[in-house]
Amino acid sequence: MKWIVSPNVVWSDAGTEIRLYDTVAGEFQTLNPTAAAIWRHLVDKGDQVAIVAALTEEFGAQDDKQRDLIAGDADRFIRTLAEAGLLVEQPVAESVPAQRRDGD
Repeated sequence: MKWIVSPNVVWSDAGTEIRLYDTVAGEFQTLNPTAAAIWRHLVDKGDQVAIVAALTEEFGAQDDKQRDLIAGDADRFIRTLAEAGLLVEQPVAESVPAQRRDGD
């Protein structure tokens, strides 16, 4: 499943944390370092499987139990963001690669 940041969200990377502003709800949120890591991977990759793979490497998962824990935590966090309207699922048709420009 691929995710994108809702167009209603303005965010900034503040080093160890991410600051979000929901322009519809008028609410601010600050993500802790772990949540910020997930957010950065969401923005960079969008694909939940790729996000979990990157997190397991980043946090040094040693076995399947740790990988499953990371996958479950990431899934709950992503679903919470989606339920709050901060993320939206990207339709499959929109996930085509960007066209190359001349000279690329």
